[in-house]
Amino acid sequence: MMPSPAEINPLLSLYNAGRFAELESRARLLVDQFPAFGFGWKLLGGALQMQGKSALLAFQKAAELMPGEADAHYNLGVALKSTGQLENAANSYRRALQIKPDYAEACSNLGNVLKDLGQSAEAVASFRRAIELKPGFALAHNNLGGALRDLGQRDEAEASYRRAIESKPDYAEAHFNMGVVLQELGQRDDAIAKHGDMSVDAIIAL
Repeated sequence: MMPSPAEINPLLSLYNAGRFAELESRARLLVDQFPAFGFGWKLLGGALQMQGKSALLAFQKAAELMPGEADAHYNLGVALKSTGQLENAANSYRRALQIKPDYAEACSNLGNVLKDLGQSAEAVASFRRAIELKPGFALAHNNLGGALRDLGQRDEAEASYRRAIESKPDYAEAHFNMGVVLQELGQRDDAIAKHGDMSVDAIIAL
C-alpha cells in the first residue's frame, strides 16, 4: 500500500517552502504509516539534512527501498561522507553513477571522497569526468585544482582555479585558492593583484 498524491503533495510544498521542521514531523508520520514508501524516507532525509540533523538512517532506508534511483544513492553518499564513512560514501556515489553515468554532481562528490582518502590521481580523473559532463561546473574546476595541487601540479591547478572563476566570477574560495597557488608558484605580485589590497600572507593565514 502506498500513499496517494493528495498525501504526498503537501509534503512537497513544505519542502519547497523551506518549512523543514514541519516537513520532518509530517514525513515521520508518513513513513510510520507507509514504511515501504522509499520516497517518504527520502523526504524525511531531506528534511533532516536541511536542519543540520543526521539523515543517514533515512537515506539508507530510501536507498534500500529505491535501489534503482541514482538520487537515493547520491543522498546516501552525502550522509555517509558527513559521518566520515568515506569508503562507503565512495561506493554509494559509484552506485549512483552506475545508474546514471552522466551524473556530474556524483562524479564531483566521488572526487572529493577519493581526495580525502588520499587517492588524488583517482580524484583528478573523477573531477575531469564531472567537468566533461558539465563544462561550466565551477565547483568541480575548483576541486580539480585542489587535487592537482596535492599532486604537485601547481600550473595545472592554477588553470583549474582560473576556469572555476571564469564560470563563477564571485567564487570566493576559488579566488582564495588562486592566490595561494600563485604564491606557491612564486608569483607574489600576481597573487597580490588578484586579491587587491589583501596581502598574500594574510590570505594564507585565513
